[in-house]
Amino acid sequence: MADNTTLNTGAGGDVIASDDIGSVKFQRIKLIHGIDGVNDGDVASGNPLPVVTNFKNPVYRMFVPAGAAAASKVYFDLFNGVGSGKLLKVKSVRAIKDGSVGVTGIVSVKLFLTKTSAIGTGGTAATLDGSSLTAMTISEHDSNNAALNANITARLAPAGGATAAAVICERHVQPEESFAATYDPVEFLMPQVLDVQPLILREGEGLRVVQGTVASVGNIGFDVMFETQ
Repeated sequence: MADNTTLNTGAGGDVIASDDIGSVKFQRIKLIHGIDGVNDGDVASGNPLPVVTNFKNPVYRMFVPAGAAAASKVYFDLFNGVGSGKLLKVKSVRAIKDGSVGVTGIVSVKLFLTKTSAIGTGGTAATLDGSSLTAMTISEHDSNNAALNANITARLAPAGGATAAAVICERHVQPEESFAATYDPVEFLMPQVLDVQPLILREGEGLRVVQGTVASVGNIGFDVMFETQ
């Protein structure tokens, strides 16, 4: 068989575009787009098919400024307090080495991401939409997002609380600034794997990053992305 199909062959009807695949005709079509009743034109390089997105849940970014490495240090905690009425879906937790200050030594900074069962105390509370480059802050990806519930809180270097719960994973950061390859952010989770369940923080649950018992050197910051539902 050949490509294309003649309609009403006995009367010499119109020819429609088709592709013959294994003696079966598949119709060839051109795409147009537009809302109901409106033709916005054929799809072409200068008139691409729109991609409709629907971001159902507001996304927030938590900036944790670099802090000095120290044995058993809790760098920060994020807690979903009882009464928030929200689930926190943690999409990404990244450790970022600060190479702006020279250090000596090659012992890595061993970091653990764990859940917590109690809110952190002491330290410095995160501000919302703060503009300081040296303070911990939580900001919306979209300024039209609803204000973050007051029961969802975070602290920089909490001195107490942030009670350890389930250990999620371990990562290592090489603090020596001369090793260029170690400037890549170190991801604790796997946001690029779409079929992996996100880390969920229900009411009364939180997370923290805590250093192991080896002191090491250097300064480590963090970038945390989560959405609320």
